This record gives sequence, C-alpha cells and structure tokens, in this order.
Amino acid sequence: MFQKVVTAKAHATKIQHNNGKPDEWHTKSVTSQSGSMKKRVCHLSSVHLATDTRIFYRYCTHLSVQYDVTLIAVHPQNERRQGIHIIPFRRFKNKLLRVLLTWFLMFFKAMRVRAELYHLHDPELIPCGLLLRFMGKKVVFDIHENVAEDIFDKPWIPAKKILYACFHFFEKRAIKSMPIILAENSYVARYQKMGADLTVVLNYVDLPFFKPFSDPVNRTTHRIFYMGILLESRGLQQIAEALYQLKKQGHIITFDVVGELYTSLEKQLHALPFWRDISDQICFHGRLTLEQGYAISRNAAVGMCIIQPMKNSVGSYPTKMFEYMAIGLPQVTSNFVLYQNIVEGEGSGICVNPADPAGIAAAILEIIQNPAKGETMRLNGLKAAEKYLWSAEMEKVYTLYGRLLS
Repeated sequence: MFQKVVTAKAHATKIQHNNGKPDEWHTKSVTSQSGSMKKRVCHLSSVHLATDTRIFYRYCTHLSVQYDVTLIAVHPQNERRQGIHIIPFRRFKNKLLRVLLTWFLMFFKAMRVRAELYHLHDPELIPCGLLLRFMGKKVVFDIHENVAEDIFDKPWIPAKKILYACFHFFEKRAIKSMPIILAENSYVARYQKMGADLTVVLNYVDLPFFKPFSDPVNRTTHRIFYMGILLESRGLQQIAEALYQLKKQGHIITFDVVGELYTSLEKQLHALPFWRDISDQICFHGRLTLEQGYAISRNAAVGMCIIQPMKNSVGSYPTKMFEYMAIGLPQVTSNFVLYQNIVEGEGSGICVNPADPAGIAAAILEIIQNPAKGETMRLNGLKAAEKYLWSAEMEKVYTLYGRLLS
C-alpha cells in the first residue's frame, strides 16, 4: 500500500493575532514519527462547505495521515478540525460575481498557504488552477459531476450555449495542464477524447466512519430519513405528496430532513395545496455535521433518495445510496438503471419512478408494514456496503499524489 501511517510529532502551531484568533497562514509544518517533513497539500472549494462529505470526510481526513492538509472552503471560521487546517472562504450569492471574482480571490488565498500540491473541486476555479500551474505548482482538478451536461439541466442558467462554449474553452486548457479526477464513470469517454490524464475516484463509502450509525438502531418506526442538499431535483415535493396520500389512507409517517432549506424550495413546498395537512410530519433539522445527521437516522425505517431524472443524475451514483447501505437503512430510490443494478440487485431497497408520489408512498408502506422484509434489506445493505469501499478508491489518490510529488 502506498499509504503510510504516520504519527504527528507536532501539530501545526497557530500564531496568534493580537485579537487572539489563530493566524490562517503561518503554520509550522507537521513532521512524521521518523522526523521527515510532511508535504503540504491544499484543497480548494468556493462552492462546497468545508464539511462536504467527499472533500472533508473522504479526502482530507484520510490524506491528513500522510500529508499536512489545508482546506480553503465555505466555512464560518478559521479552525483546525481533525488535524485539518480550515481557512474560510466567502461564497458569493450573486452568480456573476462568483464567476468573475471567485477564482481571483481564491488564488491569493491559495498562494499564501505555500502548498506543494493544490486540489480543485469546482469548475469556476479552473482559471485559479491555470494560474497556479503558471506559478509552478502541482494542481489536480476534481470533477464531481458532468459539468457540461449540468449546464443544460439547470433552468436558472441563462444563455446556456454561450456559457457552455466558455466552459469548454477553459476546460480544454485545464485538461492539458493538470491531471483530473472524475467522480463517475459516466463521463470518462468525454475526457478520454480530450487526452486527459484522468483517474476515476468513485463516491464509495467510508465504512469505519458509518459503522457507529448501524448499531444500535430502531428500524421499525414510522419515520423516513434524508440528509443532503435540498433542491427541487431531490424529490422533496414528490415525497411530501406521498406522505399526504399515506395520511389519507390512515398512515402517519414522519420525515426527518437534514440539510439547508433554500428559500426557493421552501416557497414551493408551502405552495403545495396539501402542505398544511402534512407540514407537521416533516421535521427540518437544518444543516448538521455528518455525525449529527446520521445520529438521527438511527431511528428511521427508510432512507429516501428520490432524485429527479436529469442527464447528470441518471448516469451518476448518489452518495446516499451507499451511505444508507453502510448504516443498514432500507431505501426507496429512483428507478434509474444505474441505481436499480445496485439497490435492487443487492436487495437493499425498492426503486420507484421518482415522479410518481403514489409509487413512492407504496414503497415506503411496503417496507414499514413488513418488518421482516425491512430487516432483510438492512442486512443485505450492510453486507453489500463491503463491496463499495472508499479505502480502495483512496489508494488511487495516494498513487496520483505520489506520482506528482515524487
């Protein structure tokens, strides 16, 4: 294995400003048990929260064993968490300002870290990456989704063809300048045609992290669960209508929702003609850490993953699907072929038409009313999760980093 287990001899020392807060730039490099200096790497995201599952919990916590890791991302404060130095970055609400200024501001923050390798997580940071490369830095571009197709899937984006042309212009230059990581196999062919130096790192599950949430659990409740980004495309309106149909049949189901509820979606939910009838059944817990969110899942009978059909989602694995299996939570998932092959193939849940509230309601009821079936799905999920391990994906990252930094 490429990964080396090292013990921190001295954590990065925070130099105090005269206001008592730690300086976000000046740190002493961490050394390994053997006394060798850990190489410094820096992950950059102007869109994702610092506690993003893939960036923080998957990459950074694992990399911190071998590297001195800094993360610049959307976060309220400068802090060190689980050995990772987090530097806050302000996310612009105005999308035009985001496109015009974000990469420029991120570049200056990144340069002050003085890392040996920079790992980008957003397409809007491509100009930042190109500038870092010009300055002689090693850069990796992590593509979380099929961005090109995603432009056409988002209704709020104006002048889609013009934006696509601009993105493609910068993307081609990035591909020639830096290796890329893809989170899915579905868009490998696109980047192979460009001659990209690519590595596929799938969003599989970090099993040791999720094990504490698989036991003790109570899977015989009338509660369903979702944790993640709250957008119209995540099927909350369809799930709400399914709850209404179940209530009319005499079944009261509580829905625990973990995530930030954006104003636009909140207005759409409140505009539903049946909202008042089921609003007290939906518990919005707000944005929580991964640990806090999955603690709530211990008392759920069903995990929901009702993603609406878009070009990007149909060909991409949802992280939730693997996480639900890892905690032994039976799931109701969209019936895309990619999802069905795993969820129903492993016997860990039921796949339904994501646009059909009646089908969603029937699937929820089938699991809740059949405890034996739910228990079988729980055990099947736990067993199947062992096939989809993040540790194997992380080895690819260590290999890539080793090649670039050797």
